[in-house]
Amino acid sequence: MKSILNRPERKISVFLVLTALLLSFGLQAQKQGKPKVQNTIGSLGFENFIAAGCQINTLGENEISIEISTGVPCTLILQHPDMKTLPETAWISFISEVDGLESPSANLLFWSEDNQVQSPDLISASGLFPGLRARNSFPLSVLAEGRGAPKTPGTLIQFAFGKSVDINKWSRLGISFMKFSGEPATVTLRDFKFSAEQPDYPVPDIKIIDEMGQWIQKDWNDKMKSSDDMVSYLRELANRPEPARNAEKYSEYGGTKLKQFNASGFFRTEHDGKRWWLVDPSGYAFYSMGIDIVGPGIPGNVEGIADLHEWIPQKEGEYVDAWERQKVFDILHPQGKELGLLNFHVANLIKSFGSNWHDQWSKITKQRLVEWNVNSIGNWSDSTFISKSKIPYVIPLQNFPVTKKRIFRDFPDVFSREYADLSADFAKQLEPLKNDKYLIGYFMNNEPGWAYVPTINLAEELLSKEGNYASKDTLVEFLKHRYSNIKDLNMAWKTRFDDFDRLKQTIKGASKLSETASADLEEFSTLMLEKYIEVPVKATKAVDPNHLNMGMRWASGALKESWRFAGTQYLDVFSMNNYTDNPSSRLDIAAEFTNKPILIGEFHHGSMEAGHSAFGARWTKTEADRAIAYRYYAENAAAHPNSIGIHYFSFNDDPVLGRFDGQNFHQGFVSVVHRPYTDFIKGYARVNDELYDVVMGLRAAMKDLPEGLVTEIPMKF
Repeated sequence: MKSILNRPERKISVFLVLTALLLSFGLQAQKQGKPKVQNTIGSLGFENFIAAGCQINTLGENEISIEISTGVPCTLILQHPDMKTLPETAWISFISEVDGLESPSANLLFWSEDNQVQSPDLISASGLFPGLRARNSFPLSVLAEGRGAPKTPGTLIQFAFGKSVDINKWSRLGISFMKFSGEPATVTLRDFKFSAEQPDYPVPDIKIIDEMGQWIQKDWNDKMKSSDDMVSYLRELANRPEPARNAEKYSEYGGTKLKQFNASGFFRTEHDGKRWWLVDPSGYAFYSMGIDIVGPGIPGNVEGIADLHEWIPQKEGEYVDAWERQKVFDILHPQGKELGLLNFHVANLIKSFGSNWHDQWSKITKQRLVEWNVNSIGNWSDSTFISKSKIPYVIPLQNFPVTKKRIFRDFPDVFSREYADLSADFAKQLEPLKNDKYLIGYFMNNEPGWAYVPTINLAEELLSKEGNYASKDTLVEFLKHRYSNIKDLNMAWKTRFDDFDRLKQTIKGASKLSETASADLEEFSTLMLEKYIEVPVKATKAVDPNHLNMGMRWASGALKESWRFAGTQYLDVFSMNNYTDNPSSRLDIAAEFTNKPILIGEFHHGSMEAGHSAFGARWTKTEADRAIAYRYYAENAAAHPNSIGIHYFSFNDDPVLGRFDGQNFHQGFVSVVHRPYTDFIKGYARVNDELYDVVMGLRAAMKDLPEGLVTEIPMKF
C-alpha cells in the first residue's frame, strides 16, 4: 500500500491537530426539568489531577483555576485505580467558565493501559463559550463506540475523534485547554465528579443574545444597532433593481466567452490538453465559483437556554416560519431526538417583510450573487431559490445507502444485495432533475464518518464482526482464489484454521497475525472501497445520465493513503473539502491518484472582527485580511490543471450560540441581520471577476500569503 504521509507538511502535536479539526463551537440544549438526585461515584476531584503545560491555582474544595495562552495546551491529567471500577453507564462532568471574548478548546483525552505515549487513543473535542458558566459532561458508554456524546445545555459541541477505548483497560483521563489567538484567559473549573446518572445542566440567568440574534457583549463594524435600522436597511435593498451579468464577458451560465467547446445541453467536463474544464450547456468554458448553504439562514438550538436571549418569538402565528424541528442523533438517542430550532435570520426577515419574506430575501440574494460574480450555488442550498434563480447549482443526494448491518460506523455491507437495492432506491431522487440544464452535478455523500479513523482496515473490521455478511463471504472467496488450500493460508497468516469457513467466525486483530495477512486485508479493503463507490454510481447513472456524479466530498485530511482513492474511476468528478490556506498540495495528491477533474466542496476563512467567539477553521484579524486570504486560496486553486471549481462554506454565519450540531463559526458572507461583511465582500467580488484570467493562464496566481495574516493550526496528513 502506497503511503502519502511523508509529503512536505508542517507538523504539530495531536492535541492541536484534532482541536483544529473540531473548533466548531456553539451551544446545545435540552429543556431543564426538576433537578435530579445525583449519585456521585467515588470522591475523586480536581485535587487529584496533575497539570502539564500550566499551573493549577486551588480556589477551594474541588475548585481550581488555570491560565491558558495562545498555542500552549494546558492539560490536567488524572490517573487513579478507582477509574477501573467505574461502570460503562457512568458519567464524567465538571463546571467550567472562561473569561474574554474567544472560545478556547476544551478536550477530554482518554488513554488505554496499553498506550504509554503522549497521544491519547480517543479525544472528545469541545470548547467553552466565554462568560458562560456551564456543566460539561461525557458518558463513558461513548468509549466503546468512539463517538456519540450528547450535546447539553450551556455547553459546546463534542465530537469524539480517534479509536474506541475498552473501559476495563482505561488508565488515564486528560482535560486539555488551549487558546488559538488573542490574549491569555483564565479558566475556572469546579465540581469534577463521576456520577451514576446524567448530571443536571444549570444555565445562569444572563443575557447574551439581543433581539436580532447578535452577541450583546461584543461590538464590531457591521453590527446592527437596532431592529428599526435593520428593517429600513433590508427594505431599501429589496427596492433596488436586479443587476445583470456582463453579457460580453460571461455566458448566461457564468462561463467565460474567452473559450468555447462543443455544446451538449448539459454541464460536462473536458480536458483541453493543458487542463480540465467544466463546460456549460452552451459550450463555454466554466470554472465553478460557488457558495454553500445559500439560504435564508441557519437555525440554532434555544431549548433550555431561552433565558440567555432578550427575545424569543412565539412558535405559532406570525413567526411560525422561524421555527423548525430537526433530529439529532447521539448515544442516548440512536433513533434520533427532535429539537426545536429557532432561525433568527428568518425572524429578522419576517420583521422586515412579513409573510412575503422569502420572495424579498430571494430578490436581495440574487442581486448579491450577481454583484459578487458568483456563478454556482453550492451544497445544501434553498431549493425554492435554486428553482427560480437561473444560476447553476449542485445538490447533495439524501440518505446515502447504509445497510442494517454495518462493517464500521457508517460503512455498509457493500457486497450485499441489500446495498444494491438501497442504491437503486437512492438514485430515484434524481428522476425529477435529469433534464435540468442548470444542474451541474450531485454529491452522493459528505465526509463519510468511517474515513476519519486514520488507521482503519475495513477488511479487518469485517472479520471482527459476528454473524453473516455478504462481504465476508466475498472475502473468503477472495482468499480461496489466492490460496489453493487452507494449509497455504495458515502458513502465510501464521494461523491454524481447519478450513476457510473458520474465517466467517469472529477474528479480532487479524491484520496483526502476519505481514501477509495485513497485506491481504489491505488489498481486500481496497476492493471494498471500490464496491462502495461503484454500486451507487452505476445506480445514479442509470437514472440520470445527463449530470455529473461528483462523488463523496471527502475530508482531504482523511485521504491518508493511496487506497483511499479506490473507486475514483467510476466518478465524473473527484470532490474533497479542504481547509488549508493554499490547496495546491492537496490538489497535487488527489490529481496523482485520480487523474480526474477536482472540485473543492468546502473551505473558508473567518475573521476576529465579527460578532462570534469562534472564527472558522482558519481566520484572520480583519475582514480586509480575509479577502486577501480568499484571493490566495482561490487563485492557487484556479491555477491547478485539475481544479474545476471551489465552493466557499458558507453563505450565512452560524448562530452565535450554535447551529443544530453546536457549530458557531463566523464564516459567512452575511450576518444574522443579513448585512454583508463589507471589507471582505469588496475583495471577494473583485477576485471572482478576475479569476478566469488565472484559470486560463493569462495571469499568475498570487505567490505568497503575507506572513502572519492567517491564524491556523498546521496539520499533517
